[in-house]
Amino acid sequence: MNKFKMLAVLALLAVVPACMEMDLENPNAPNAEEALANPGDVEALLATGFYRIWNGTQKTGMPFMISVAANEQSSSWGNFGMQDVGTVPRTAWDNSPTYGYRGSITSPWSNIYQSLSNMADGMFAIDVADVRFISSSGEDNTPRARAYARLSQGLGHGLLALMYDQAIIFDETIDLATAELTPRPYNEVMDAALAYLDDAIAIAGANTFTIPGGEDGWIHGRSLTNQELAQWAHSLKARFLANVARTPDDRAAVDWNQVLFHVERGVQAEVDGPEGDGNIWWSGLAWYPNNWRRMAYDAIGMSDTSGGYAAWKAQPWADRNAFAMETPDRRIASPDNPLRGSYIEDVRNFGGSCSVFPNDRGTYFQSCYHYVRYEYHQDTGARGQLPYFHKTEGDLLRAEAALRRGDLSAALGYINLSRVGHGEMQPLTTSNTTMDQAWDWLHYEFSVEMPFSFSMASFTANRGWGRLVCGTPHHFPVPGGELEQLELPNYTTGGSNPGTAVQPGCREM
Repeated sequence: MNKFKMLAVLALLAVVPACMEMDLENPNAPNAEEALANPGDVEALLATGFYRIWNGTQKTGMPFMISVAANEQSSSWGNFGMQDVGTVPRTAWDNSPTYGYRGSITSPWSNIYQSLSNMADGMFAIDVADVRFISSSGEDNTPRARAYARLSQGLGHGLLALMYDQAIIFDETIDLATAELTPRPYNEVMDAALAYLDDAIAIAGANTFTIPGGEDGWIHGRSLTNQELAQWAHSLKARFLANVARTPDDRAAVDWNQVLFHVERGVQAEVDGPEGDGNIWWSGLAWYPNNWRRMAYDAIGMSDTSGGYAAWKAQPWADRNAFAMETPDRRIASPDNPLRGSYIEDVRNFGGSCSVFPNDRGTYFQSCYHYVRYEYHQDTGARGQLPYFHKTEGDLLRAEAALRRGDLSAALGYINLSRVGHGEMQPLTTSNTTMDQAWDWLHYEFSVEMPFSFSMASFTANRGWGRLVCGTPHHFPVPGGELEQLELPNYTTGGSNPGTAVQPGCREM
């Protein structure tokens, strides 16, 4: 395989590593060695790490598609492949290089590898070219750059392992002149991700620094101290350890003591992440209007007390249609307005229609409800807090760990933190809740609390819980265009293919 063709496959053309020789030269551009010898240029390159990943995984395309595949959101619009992944019965992902909505898996792939390429170049400059970042006051900021690069490398590889069945492990140790860049199974990619995050934690623990914030910050509007960077890395490790599982058996086999170790050392803020800037830092799910997608009834229906959800589930899926819920959950309905809660609103509250999608694509897509928890992002022109980490995510991982060790009382205590604290619902106790019911309420809390934050949250949790609709991909293939460049046979997942949710590890619609 020609190494330059392989480079194109990886979308590593953003910056070419210093060890490569190019077949064609731009006489007006500095060579890679010169560019990577300038500390300012190298630091600017490293500063792109988190943004490139955000750009490919939190805006358009994949976040919409994967939330519909997870049955968290519902939409039959063709955009982003939502209709294709949401239609029942489920079908295989179209992995043709010419598929109109291929961007939902090619954009995460290419943006993550752009980030990994930049991190590899920056780390190469530090470790091989001995570039150092010295401030005007003489402070050595090199550990800051190293920790941030490792955080970005861990995040990038972790997301690849969550979303794809295989991916290429890429960092500064790869010599593109000699390396055979072969896709590795997702579990090996995740092992690499966890090692990068361990390195980030170690560097942060041994040094004192602050990642630049503000308008020109590395993560817009969010400066990170070394302690806070370590917290982000711990939270990512907890998330990745729990959610890399493809089946209920896989998730049961997770080392939950390790998950708890990292949750306890992770983000404790209610919500944490970048700030929207109205320009390049924004969240697609939070910014797009409600008629693009609605809340799926399977995500929120459990708290319905009217009998509507039970009747909806009892109908053949082709006969289902939108209905109005009655619920004590104040996140969905408030005492003074049953059509709007703190997180979720019935669109009839502002004269909207519950039948926003074409009926001929399936009335089971219809829903009256949309998520308004972060509507300030839309109201302010894509500004404000962008959620990426939640304390509640950690609380629910604690609850799951407790359920898995048979401690119902502890599990209910963690579930009640959001159920009572945010939803103002009656607390669950060991006298009114069985273990099976506790699992159901855990799933419900996750479905109500996590939308519009980490884009893969519901998809990865639901596959490990066996709650994906049967026939949904467990993960996605290497994009078809990349397979073509790699001269590997095309394949896919979903439908009747390997890498698909099947009984008993799935649920019928």
